[in-house]
Amino acid sequence: MARKTEISEIRKQELTHAALKCMALKGYDRVTLDDVTREAGLSKGIASYYFKNREELLISVIYKMWETAEGYTRAIWEIPQQTDDPEEVQALMREYYSNPKTDLIGMIKDQIAFLFSIFEDNPHVLRVIMEFWCQVPRNEMITQLNRSMHDFIMRTTAIIIQEGAKRGIFKKRNPQTGAYTLVSIVVGFAFNHAINKGKLDSKKLERELSDLILGYLCK
Repeated sequence: MARKTEISEIRKQELTHAALKCMALKGYDRVTLDDVTREAGLSKGIASYYFKNREELLISVIYKMWETAEGYTRAIWEIPQQTDDPEEVQALMREYYSNPKTDLIGMIKDQIAFLFSIFEDNPHVLRVIMEFWCQVPRNEMITQLNRSMHDFIMRTTAIIIQEGAKRGIFKKRNPQTGAYTLVSIVVGFAFNHAINKGKLDSKKLERELSDLILGYLCK
């Protein structure tokens, strides 16, 4: 039974990875489960065994990307994986960011570098995120997933702004408004990077984004 479960998980991961590429190249509305099966190099019809429809595939892709990003962020905050209570997570975040030993500026630069490394290692990620956002107004399940991820990012960013201001490193500003502004800046860069990839040097863009964000935050 354990072996069967392991194989099932491997197949889902293979299909999820194939779906990421297919949706980026063809667009969500044009991809079929058979396309994904062929891309994964698996037997015909196996995708429909694991996923009922494209919606489930898209959600699986987004969850996989989210788990990767969240795992990296949890490692930075030193938050145990078993800690899921939002209040406890936020308390640990505040403790981390308020610690004078925490290099807030270095941490922000590292997170921006991490974002760009994702874009470079898997150029399909940004296009699939764009496809995901296009589906948000059309599907309640996808809307709920997007809302939970967006809320998490906004709360995280607001805490960074608030604690940085308390330490005298960042300018004093409304944490929620500041978070909205910063997330909008990053999303704008991501959209342009997805559309115009290859036209500008990624390392230079990374430095520009760091300068823009730190110029907004720091005194």
